[in-house]
Order: sequence, then C-alpha cells, then structure tokens
Amino acid sequence: MRIIFFDIDCLRPDHLGCYGYKRPTSPAIDAIARQGTMFTHFYCANSPCLPSRANWISGRFGIRNGVASNVGVGSNFYIRHTDYGGPEPDNELFSRLLRKNGYDTISFSNFADRHSAYWFMCGWSEFHTPNLKCGAETAEEVNEVVLRWLKYNARRENYLLHINYWDTHRCYKMDPKWADRFKGTPVDQPWPDADAINRHQQMSGPFTARGQFKNGISPFPLMPGTIESRQDFEHMVTGYDAAIAYVDYHVGIVLNELACQSVLDDAVIIISSDHGDAFGEHGIYSDHVCADECIHHIPLIIRCPGLVKSAHTSHGLLYNVDLPATICDILGIERPEDWDGLSFRSNLQRRRELDREYLVWDHGLYTVQRAVRTRNHLMVETYDSWLYNFEPVELYEISTDIYQTRNVRDEQPNVVRQCKDILESWVEQQMARPNAIEDPLRQILRERGK
Repeated sequence: MRIIFFDIDCLRPDHLGCYGYKRPTSPAIDAIARQGTMFTHFYCANSPCLPSRANWISGRFGIRNGVASNVGVGSNFYIRHTDYGGPEPDNELFSRLLRKNGYDTISFSNFADRHSAYWFMCGWSEFHTPNLKCGAETAEEVNEVVLRWLKYNARRENYLLHINYWDTHRCYKMDPKWADRFKGTPVDQPWPDADAINRHQQMSGPFTARGQFKNGISPFPLMPGTIESRQDFEHMVTGYDAAIAYVDYHVGIVLNELACQSVLDDAVIIISSDHGDAFGEHGIYSDHVCADECIHHIPLIIRCPGLVKSAHTSHGLLYNVDLPATICDILGIERPEDWDGLSFRSNLQRRRELDREYLVWDHGLYTVQRAVRTRNHLMVETYDSWLYNFEPVELYEISTDIYQTRNVRDEQPNVVRQCKDILESWVEQQMARPNAIEDPLRQILRERGK
C-alpha cells in the first residue's frame, strides 16, 4: 500500500471548497474529498506547530510527550527508550513503527530544522530537508525534490510519503497574482463585521488588529499593515486564500505525477494540517495564540481505495493523535499500548463511528491555556494571558457561536462546572498513568515566574 500524506501548515478547513467555502481555493483537494471521507470535527490536541506534530509522531498527548510549546521547557520531547535500542515498544514513534512492519517512511519537510526538533527525524527510511530555509521555502521548492523522488520511486510498494508545505503560514509571500482568481468573489466570512473590527482597535500585542507589522507597514503585498476596516480584513483573508490556492496547485502537481506513474488510483491520500489560524477570533489576525476553535480545528480528508466505498462525511469528535492509530489499523499493525490515539477506521467504513465524548486541548506558546471541547460547548481556562487580557475562564456555545463572540460563563455556571470537572478529571488521569511526567504547562508557567 502507498500512502501520501499532505501536511499543510496553518490550514483552516472552513477555507476549503469541500468544507463549504465559496471561493475557488482548493480544486485539487476538493477532488480528493469527492472520492473519500471528509472529517468535520477533527482537532489537534496541542497547538501550535511543534506540539501538534509531536502529537501524531508519538501518538500521545502533549501532557505525556512533554511538548506543549514551540520553545523553552515546553518543547522538550519525552519518550522512554532502551539503551542503544531506540524507543521502548509500547511508545514507539509512528514513523519507526511503520518501518518496523515493512513500510518505508519518507518525509520531505523542513519542520525539524525550523523548530530544532531533531527527534522528529528519527527512524524514517528517508528524511529530506528540501533546503535550509526552515519553513520559508515555497511549495514549488518542496515539489522540486518531491517530484525528483517520485520519478524514480513512485512505483515502489509499501511506503508512507509525508510532504510538508508552509506557504499558508503567515506571511503570504507568493506572487500577488494568485489572488486574482478571487476578483468578483467576496470573502465568505461575515464576521468580524465593522463594529467588531473597531472594538479590536483597543487591543495591543502581536498579531492584533494594530499589531501586525512594525510601524503598521507590511512588506508583503498580500497582507495589510493593520486591520482597521472590513476592507483591510478582506485584504488579509484574500492573501490567505491565495496561499491556499498556491499550495493546492502544487498538491495537484504531485497528484498528477502519481497519475502519470499509474499509482494514483490505488494510493491512500491523506490531507491535513497541524493547526488553523485566527482571523478576528479573540481579536487575533493571521496567527495562532490561543486554544481556540479556529486554531485546533483542522481538516482531515482521507481517500482510501478499497476501504472507502463511496465519498461521505464523518462527524465524529476526533483528535490528531487518532490518525496514526487509524493508519496502523488499516495496515494491520498493532497500536502501541502507551499511545493515546484510537482508531477511527470504522468512520471510514461507515460503520459505528468513533465519536469522543469530549476533547481536551493545550496551548503553551503565547498564552498558556487548556480547553475542553464538547459537542456543543468550548470552555477555555487561561493560566497566563501573556501580552493580552483574556478572561481566566471563558465558555462559548460553540455549536452556534463558531467565532467565540460571546462568553456565556456567567449565564451557564452548571456547564462551566461540568467542563471544569472534565478537565480536572482528565489531568488527574494523565498524571496517574504509568511513567507520567510533570505537566508541561506547569513547567512553562514556572519558567515564566507564574
């Protein structure tokens, strides 16, 4: 079996056509979605970049693998290992586990260089850094080396190919002509409106409406210097949409090469992201500083010929740690005992779905937050607001208030208590597990003098 995994940084699902977006951002991705399963409630357990990818490479939550931030004490990856023999079998890395079971694992990614996360490189059959730009490389530069590899290796049997694109991460540096395709098609996001943008002018700090670039001057044509009006907001969103279209075009080139090599029809195609981005939520624009819905909600599309009989949508509440467990299940590989992820293979087969009762999210890079996501609510606890002024406890009816505009904490104290009980119980469970480590959020707070 050949598995192609497109890992696209900072990709919001609600900006893809297959998820209902009206702008033509993603024709290649949409075509794959029409042949497979699209997941509407798929979330990273930890954000942003480093913690999220630590989730799926380890199969474990950040509270257990040690990674809850991109920097500092919260970025120290923990895995139990033997003397000179690699990780202990019950917490093996995903890439190594597949390789142990006869699958070559190949990655094209500058992720490890960008975040000094050299543990991410361990055990792959091949690990290619496309260049030394550490995440500033373009999709075209990534494809240059990917296509060279495919020319000679696409027809090999039994491999997982991981391809990592960064262009949708701020700042949007591609040719501004990529935005031309959206002329005449308005931004398909009604919020924030002019009143909300006006209120956001009072906020200070990085990535706020007035905190985009030094002196309010953008060096990038696709990004405004500040967000002072709806027009500025639409300028920024159009830049983001142009970046998605640019990446989608290069996804299409890879898919076309697979077709030319006569291996596309039988290949498993996976499209996902590490996290999303805020576009006005919590007053943040084009970055990821909170444990918010827009940050943790990520796309997942899986086309699996033979297993997925027809295109459909799965609404199960799932984590990104569930993805490696599912791939192992599809391949007939036993899931390591210490992994937190569960297989959702049944969701692909339209059988009884894995649908978690709740999810717990962590963010430890800018703010330090932990959140509980149920089917209808999102409660966010803030332990350190960093340079912002977020409330210690916030509750949102997320099923009807997707942009988190109204904190209903005081109106629904019973729901707050239920979510707090869930959170406290979840942390206690993690701390009680064998080989538990200190909660990385506690380490981050101590490092910050909190």
